[in-house]
Amino acid sequence: MKQIEIRLALVFYGGVSLAIYMHGVSREILNLVKASSCHGAREPLDLEDEASCALLSPTTRVYIALLQAYDPDINVRVVVDTIAGASAGGVNGVMLSRAIAHDLPLDDHRNLWLENADVTKLAQPQDGLSRFLKSGMSPVIDRMITSGLKAQITSAETREKLRLLTQSRWFTPPFSGERYIGWMLDACREMDRDWRPKATLVPNGQTLDLFVTLTDYHGRSQRIRIDEPVYIDEREHRRILKFSCHHRTPGVLDSQFTPAFAPAHVFAARATSSFPGAFPPATIGEMDKVLAERGETWDTRMSFLTNILGGTEDDLLRRAFVDGSVVMNKPFAPVIAAIGERPATREVARRLVYVDPVPSSGERGKLPEGDSVPGFFRVILSSLAHIPRNEPIGDDLRAIEARNRRARRLAEVIADTEPMVEREVGRILPDAGDKPLTIEELTQCRTVANEAAHRQAGYAHLGYQTLKLQALAERVSSLIAALSARAGVILQEEDVIEAMRAFLRDASVVEGQSHSRSKAEPQARPDRIIAFLRLLDVDYRIRRLRFVVRKLNSFYQSRAHEVAAQKPDDLDALKRELYEQIDKLQNCWSAQSYPSEIAEAAAELAVGGSSIDLSQLEAVMEQIGRHMGLVNLDRLHDDVFAVMSFTYLVPLLRRELTRAYIGFAFYDLITLPVFQRNDFSEVNETLVDRISPRDASSLLDEGFQLKGSALNTFGAFFNRSWREHDYLWGRLTAADRLVAILQSSIQAKRLPQDQVRGLRRRLFLAILEEEQPFLTADPELIPSIEAMIASRLGSD
Repeated sequence: MKQIEIRLALVFYGGVSLAIYMHGVSREILNLVKASSCHGAREPLDLEDEASCALLSPTTRVYIALLQAYDPDINVRVVVDTIAGASAGGVNGVMLSRAIAHDLPLDDHRNLWLENADVTKLAQPQDGLSRFLKSGMSPVIDRMITSGLKAQITSAETREKLRLLTQSRWFTPPFSGERYIGWMLDACREMDRDWRPKATLVPNGQTLDLFVTLTDYHGRSQRIRIDEPVYIDEREHRRILKFSCHHRTPGVLDSQFTPAFAPAHVFAARATSSFPGAFPPATIGEMDKVLAERGETWDTRMSFLTNILGGTEDDLLRRAFVDGSVVMNKPFAPVIAAIGERPATREVARRLVYVDPVPSSGERGKLPEGDSVPGFFRVILSSLAHIPRNEPIGDDLRAIEARNRRARRLAEVIADTEPMVEREVGRILPDAGDKPLTIEELTQCRTVANEAAHRQAGYAHLGYQTLKLQALAERVSSLIAALSARAGVILQEEDVIEAMRAFLRDASVVEGQSHSRSKAEPQARPDRIIAFLRLLDVDYRIRRLRFVVRKLNSFYQSRAHEVAAQKPDDLDALKRELYEQIDKLQNCWSAQSYPSEIAEAAAELAVGGSSIDLSQLEAVMEQIGRHMGLVNLDRLHDDVFAVMSFTYLVPLLRRELTRAYIGFAFYDLITLPVFQRNDFSEVNETLVDRISPRDASSLLDEGFQLKGSALNTFGAFFNRSWREHDYLWGRLTAADRLVAILQSSIQAKRLPQDQVRGLRRRLFLAILEEEQPFLTADPELIPSIEAMIASRLGSD
């Protein structure tokens, strides 16, 4: 059976009360991922068995039926491995990540949004003389609302709540951050009632990453090297928080989404959605105060401050954070970077899906009729809120397209190089027929191939080696600076890089320059270069294993069907082991993985300021190298490769994979100078999809406008029926788009249109069935959509 993994990387935009629409989208994405997990279980789910389906929602059961429609030809798995959000999108990203990481429900969050996301509950309590004085303004406020907003706001409930809001505190934020924190803590606690230590929707061997943007009001000083003066200081206000859950082996999770991290999740949600003027800035002190009043602890507080928020406790207690949309409302960048590091245990169809609650209609850019000079307050509001929050995503989409082009070029370069490498490796490998190589033979062949590749490269090897050394120097410098920071000492990375470059100049002499030295001067010392590379070149090992994984991926698509005895599950098992080794290598760049003695040794380098003693630097590198133990890891990789390739691969595919492993040095000499990155993980192209109110094409040709988009996107906070409308349509539009994404991702088998139409209809009706008991503010909402479904998709 052909196996396809549809990888979703999600980006949630900001949008104040449009968070309610995005909650509906999150619910539907979770339902699909849950269905995929059930469909991919060892024991296939029988939808006719009421007992096995009792705990599944009607919507989840329809998604399972959709996935089962591709059986037995294709086994489909849907995975969310990367999520990024800003402001309202950040709140939904946090909760969806918690749900996926530990297979938790989002059902109880419906009430959080429908009940509590109301201006009368969000507003700060008022008392005393200010309330009395402002009450006298009520007739004036009523007239302003009636005359100024009558064309836009016809709901009596909304106008009344607008009047009440304007009577709240003046010149202070009207919404309570402490109330908001309390509700979010309650929401996390409700989720965690179903928490089970080993439960997860993250596939074995894979990682879920969450990125949440914050704006650091005071900013952090960054020293940047220029020509004159040597350094300048700049302030960086953008912060991107990262939480991860790594499913290492079955039932073993390394997770930052456990209940112990709930206060950190709530702080991230509170800070990213701290809309300027509406909420007061978020602070660690505010979070501590709420937890103390509730009698709750924050066991992971120091870990969060140090490793995720990034800084010392004293410094962070003085900082204030405002809405993440101020600096990054459309956080594509961290997702694009993360995609390049994603392992794939099956054939992958990569989709980047962004949720845009208020997409441009194409008419917004038209200039207004008559006087086009904006007024005083409109200029201020647009400059501070509208324009920064609506920066175009063109640069991000072009970056994705550039990555796609790079993937295509990489495939072409490797294909062109392959015949030559095959010949060279063929001369090195012993003629043993189908007999597998021993570990010693594999190690020997790999060493001979490395030497042959470097020897045959001629002058090109000089550029290749220089590139490797410079890249390695920067990586090691970054690690040393991080180790020093871990010991509580700030060591400027630029200073370490300069010292590292001086070390390399002292350690290496280009062969063609040796004649210019006097006899008294030392000759070239390439042994130190080789020792440096062997001791610390983690990235070369990562590239080698990822190159092998790339070759392994090709067996699913072009070779496995030619070898009837090859089982896809065996390919998956081998690939999981290779990614486990890659994970160990990547951990070498984490300062947290080193003992405190090495961190303290790195901190001692800062004693001399910008003048770092080279012998002391070399000693620190030797300690780092001994801890990495790359020579032993090379031996382990040979062992794993020799044993597991023999265990899991048929002879024909084993020979192909062995040639790729042994011949990697030839490929690296060509691909590294061209691409200058460790880009052998996912060379699949990334396709981009949108979920928005304009994309509900199965039910509405032209889409619709969210009720919450009124009042500068605060509208849904003023009207319960508007919240219900936006939430329900969030589920419906997401369901519509997810079916379309699933269909377009599986090119090998197209379901009949009548079958897809029937599944869509069942899916929409299942959503209405689930929500009907809870959506009561507008009696016409659900009947009108039922009529729309019957009109567009037919009825029983």
